[in-house]
Amino acid sequence: MQPHEERHKCGVRAEQIAAAALSAAGWCILARNHRIAGLEVDILARDPRGQLVAVEVRRRAELGAAGPFALLGARKVAALRRQREALPEITRIDLLFVLGEPGRERLRLVRGIA
Repeated sequence: MQPHEERHKCGVRAEQIAAAALSAAGWCILARNHRIAGLEVDILARDPRGQLVAVEVRRRAELGAAGPFALLGARKVAALRRQREALPEITRIDLLFVLGEPGRERLRLVRGIA
């Protein structure tokens, strides 16, 4: 399998894990890989309080000392802000990290990144 295909497969699996975990925590998953203003939202969901949230999913072996903005980069943060502007009903944009080895993942949710 090519490196690009492997990364894509890992990303898809991370999004599946994230959606299942959010659903188990009482979130209502409305859409996955939804396009807004030419940009893709990994997960569009309502949190347990009913707020509309766009969730960016990232898979990492570990976080290290870098913060969410450093891990995403300025271009991605700007794109996330454009998504929010394009769909004003979005209450916030969260970042959900899927961390660790396959089969032993743990999750870390960072609320309100953009």
